[in-house]
Amino acid sequence: MSVISKRKKWQDKKSRISYKVNNVLKVPKVIIFRSNKNISVQLIDNKSNSTICSSSSLDKDISGLISKGTNKTDISKIVAENMSKKLKSKKIDKIVFDRSGYRFHGRVKVIADTLKENGISI
Repeated sequence: MSVISKRKKWQDKKSRISYKVNNVLKVPKVIIFRSNKNISVQLIDNKSNSTICSSSSLDKDISGLISKGTNKTDISKIVAENMSKKLKSKKIDKIVFDRSGYRFHGRVKVIADTLKENGISI
């Protein structure tokens, strides 16, 4: 029996979640990617697999707010608020949340909660 690496387990979990999310074709999906320092959120149209809008902690338009963030969860909240503004400007109020294999706590949960607070139904 071979040892399955941690990365392989994460990729398998990510593909299982993405498979379940891709079955809902009527609404766009929000995909999260987080690294040790940064976080990015993308809104993708399921039909054409194209990015509608995105927000990241590396964006220059919110860099002033991010510099005031004290920890990574504060930065995630700022990114989610920016994303919710972009969703409202595109008149999108319902999405599917793809957590990309990450556990639903910490920064991922902060993004989901902030989107819900700003009127986006998940």
